[in-house]
Amino acid sequence: MEETTESTTSYSHEPVENSGTCTVNIESDQCTANAEEDEIAPADVSSYDWLSIVDMLGLQKHPAELVPGDVVGKELPLLEMWECFYTTYSRSVGFGIRIHTTSNNESRGVWRREWVCARQGFRREKFLSPADRKRRPRDCTRCGCTACLHVLKSMSGTSWKVQRCDTNHNHVLAAQEHLQFLRSNRKVTSSQASQIRTYKYSGLRTCDIVNLMVQQAGGFERLGFTRKDAYNKAAAMHRAETVETDSEGLLGYLASKIDSTDPTFYAKYAIDEEDRLCHIFWSDSGCQRDYMCLSDVLAFDTTYQSNAFNKPLVMFVGVNNHFQTCVFGFALLLNEKIESYKWVLETFLDCMHRRQPAVVVTDGDAAMKAAIILCFPDSTHRLCGWHLSTNATSNIKSPDFTKAFRKLLYNGMPCWINSNCTTMRGLLQRISRDCIGQKHF
Repeated sequence: MEETTESTTSYSHEPVENSGTCTVNIESDQCTANAEEDEIAPADVSSYDWLSIVDMLGLQKHPAELVPGDVVGKELPLLEMWECFYTTYSRSVGFGIRIHTTSNNESRGVWRREWVCARQGFRREKFLSPADRKRRPRDCTRCGCTACLHVLKSMSGTSWKVQRCDTNHNHVLAAQEHLQFLRSNRKVTSSQASQIRTYKYSGLRTCDIVNLMVQQAGGFERLGFTRKDAYNKAAAMHRAETVETDSEGLLGYLASKIDSTDPTFYAKYAIDEEDRLCHIFWSDSGCQRDYMCLSDVLAFDTTYQSNAFNKPLVMFVGVNNHFQTCVFGFALLLNEKIESYKWVLETFLDCMHRRQPAVVVTDGDAAMKAAIILCFPDSTHRLCGWHLSTNATSNIKSPDFTKAFRKLLYNGMPCWINSNCTTMRGLLQRISRDCIGQKHF
């Protein structure tokens, strides 16, 4: 834990046990298919030598001369080798490929994969003319091609065997000078990405970087990717390197309040195991002065999912001598559990020099009630009058009872009952009989 304190100011962060993450256990087989019109990213062919792969398969033919019988039943030790094999084969023949089906389960992991021609199948009807379309649809490239390669993992897990292979195409294959524009053949390599990053740091625009790399490669046909790929890669690297987030901006703003405008400003936050912001509390000097004078009654409630981050916003409020609302502090929490409420109440006490309120008013939340008992043992916990009145109105359908209950609740119960004891007792007895007879309870 790292904490810095200036006067009565605390600006610290601490890890919490609840990280807000969840895990999913997959017990049954799963089968996933890729999105419409998507092709796979090209395999890293340099990781595996084509000649060594075909030597392991015992093939002596040129890739364009292969037939299904040459590969059906053949085995390779790694799935990546089959991906490299089919990527190289498709590039030699003149078509793009994509992953069509991948099956996996918890015990065996990925045990089946099928690559198909990029023009396999047909575009589904819902993608052809959706009612809410805002952009021009992409050109339809599906034509029902049946070319595919289907491999299965052995039960021992030591090899991958070809179960089915189809080399027939019902469309015109791409010419050799157009192969580099097929999506499965396009890739910005790590060295090219480093070059793009270096040029961007030097102040060059992305369009100028692409033109320079085209000249170095000797033309677009030798570059290995398109202009759009370069723009996407530059944008992805920029997003990965951008560390300024809304959380960082908020913490920076609170730090500036402490350093300049309000030296007694108090702010404290907590992070989880992944260094993500989960709780934060802040209170300025005016809020702290008000609480020192008006700490008799403290009311706090959470507004849930009413902000852009869907996080509970906690407001600590009270009432001054003129029946005006005064604010003592704010907090954003990860969730509405006991641990979260306990953290924010302990932080509130640290901010207010461990001064507990005489009365705490809440809406009756169970987690909030448990946290108040732990953190405010000397305070009296009461329910909010508005919630009590609302519950009475919704559960007892008697206007006379509701009117009497509100008068009892808001007009000063001790003195009002003493001066009208007989009348009040008779009214409650009569209303109770009427409610029981009308089945309002």
